[in-house]
Amino acid sequence: MGLFDAVCHSMATTATGGFSTRQDSIAYWHSPYIEYVVSLFMLLSTLNFSLYAGAFKGKLKPLWQNVELKWFASSVGLLTLIISATLIRNNGYGVEEAFRKALFQVATCHTSCGFATDDYNLWPPFTWMLLLFAMLSGGCTGSTSGGIKSLRLIIIVNCIRNQFRQILHPRAVLPVR
Repeated sequence: MGLFDAVCHSMATTATGGFSTRQDSIAYWHSPYIEYVVSLFMLLSTLNFSLYAGAFKGKLKPLWQNVELKWFASSVGLLTLIISATLIRNNGYGVEEAFRKALFQVATCHTSCGFATDDYNLWPPFTWMLLLFAMLSGGCTGSTSGGIKSLRLIIIVNCIRNQFRQILHPRAVLPVR
C-alpha cells in the first residue's frame, strides 16, 4: 500500500467511515498484514474515547473495569470464533484465513466502517445473522461507530433480567445498575 492509500485508509479507519481509494476496498491488496492492521484500528476506533483520555492521564483501572468494554470485547471475540469455526467447517477455509476473514468482517460490521475483504454473501446464512447483530449493536458509547451502542444493550439486558427477577420476587425492589 502506498503512502497516499495508507493515509486515506488510516483516516477512514479512525473515523469508521470505511471510504477506500480502491473499488475492491481492503481486498485489493490481498495482504493478511494489512487486514490485521485495519481490523485492529477499526476495533480501537470503536472504543469509548473517554477511556483513551483517562489512559493517557495514567488512569488504567477504569479501562479494565469498564463493563461496556468487556461486553464489546466479548461480543467481538465470540462472534469471531463462531464465524471462524463455521467458515472452516462449511467453506473449507484454513484456520488462519477463517480467523482473519471473520475478525475483519466482525470488526467492520461492529464499527459500521464498511470495508470489505471477502464476500460474506457466499458464507452460510447463519453467519449473516451474527453479522447483522454486530451491525445493529455497533460499538461503544462515545466513539464514532454506528449502531445501538453496547451500553444500551447492557441496560436492556439488565432490565430484562430484573423483570424475570421481579416475576420470582414480586415485592422486591431491583434497581438497574
